[in-house]
Amino acid sequence: MFPNSSNRNTHETFALTSSSEQDTFLLARLLAPHLKRGDLVTLSGDLGSGKTTFARGLIRALSGDPELVITSPTFLLQQEYKGLTENIIHADLYRLSSANELIEIGFNEAMDSAISIVEWPERSPDLLEAAIVSINFKNSAPPDEFRRTLFIIGKPNLLSSVVSDYDLYRLLRDHNLEDANRAQITGDASGRRYERIIKGSESAILMISPKPVTEPIIKNNKTYKNIAKLSVSLESFIAASKGLIDFGFSAPKILGYDLSAGLILSEDLGTNQIFDNDDPIVERYKAAASFLGTLHTTDLPRHISINDHLIYHIPTYDVDALLIEVELFLDWYLPYFTQHDITNDARDEFNEIWKRLLTPLQNEQHSWTLRDFHSPNILWLEERTGIRRVGLIDTQDLVWGHPTYDLASLLQDARIPISNELEMELYELYVRMRSANDHNFDVIAFSKAYAIYALQRVTKILGIFVRLNLRDHKPEYLKFIRGLIVYLRRNLSHPSLDEYRGWLTKNCPDLLHGDKIIGGQDE
Repeated sequence: MFPNSSNRNTHETFALTSSSEQDTFLLARLLAPHLKRGDLVTLSGDLGSGKTTFARGLIRALSGDPELVITSPTFLLQQEYKGLTENIIHADLYRLSSANELIEIGFNEAMDSAISIVEWPERSPDLLEAAIVSINFKNSAPPDEFRRTLFIIGKPNLLSSVVSDYDLYRLLRDHNLEDANRAQITGDASGRRYERIIKGSESAILMISPKPVTEPIIKNNKTYKNIAKLSVSLESFIAASKGLIDFGFSAPKILGYDLSAGLILSEDLGTNQIFDNDDPIVERYKAAASFLGTLHTTDLPRHISINDHLIYHIPTYDVDALLIEVELFLDWYLPYFTQHDITNDARDEFNEIWKRLLTPLQNEQHSWTLRDFHSPNILWLEERTGIRRVGLIDTQDLVWGHPTYDLASLLQDARIPISNELEMELYELYVRMRSANDHNFDVIAFSKAYAIYALQRVTKILGIFVRLNLRDHKPEYLKFIRGLIVYLRRNLSHPSLDEYRGWLTKNCPDLLHGDKIIGGQDE
């Protein structure tokens, strides 16, 4: 066995596409800084599949000399080069007749004090076991095209960043942005990361979505995200942005994407928001309410074409989704903030009340529900006109739902305090728009639906913000609890919610009374 033999059971396989020699050199350049003395990289694949191209790029990266002449070691078996920090051995075993030949040329001993790159390692199978990284090159295009699939095997902690950077640089390079400046942007409550890509006077936004993790099955063989109809792929973001733009609204134009790598490059809509120092800018909130009035009177499809081969089907924001969300209040908020134990009977009663509230509303008019239509995701585009001044980001959780949900998201903003007076002013503006465009618009029924959906939203967010604190270590969201409970009490004034108010009175009365608005704890 060769030195530094690795346990292949701890390795993972990553598949990448190389569309040019430039791609192959890029991967080599990204791998080089992760290699150290004694490491072995093996390169397998058919003749002409890219092994030598990769080896050349890796040797040049390790030597720090992009013009270094690399001599094929086919006849001599191995060549040595001086690297920036370590010696480099390049071996080609295509003509190897016996493993003893490696012993004769001192290859085994030389590996201990160098970084080794071996083509055709199959000629000495122990090398594959000893490799820290193994790459198998497969031709995946007609002979007159350069396209390869590279299967890279190695430890995830070594390769994950290499593979991620490879996909990212390729996307940026395809848009002539590989040498652009990159500045991190404060993200949202999800695990996604955002960067502003700046080159000269131009800029774009890069969204980096983490690799999906296996989530627990919680009900009916589904995960929480499945039941709640939350996005599990980047297709939804691309579809929502494209759909909004197609219907004359403002959303980031998609410049490029790599779905398998979790990357989207999109138009930069700027940083101008609809609030100032945590105070709503009333005219901009009015424009946002008008946006919803226009959206909800537009005949919108249930399906959005992303490209010639991919159609996104908008999921329905149904009762099961709405119920699993309000259960977050029971699972996270109540145990953290109250002294009240919720019995199984109380939980069952809670769910039955919500079913009775929500089920009849599913027969009312539905439309696109953006789901996160609130201050962090609404930008003000001063240079545009009319409804296009309202720019939308973070739209990947688009569902087919009741129009009151997004209206409640705007008018009961979790982060920006909205007074009762402003809420009513914006609500009436929206209702006037709907009534003017639809003579069958039922103001009374809409008012009841608004109270129910607004309460559903506040109830779930109370649970989400506690979960962000306890599970995701983001305590900054707890500061919004007080404002959320102000909204909750406001919603409970509607007579259709008497039954739920009674449940709260029995099970967590602190939510309803005086200054004890975070569950039995005075601020």
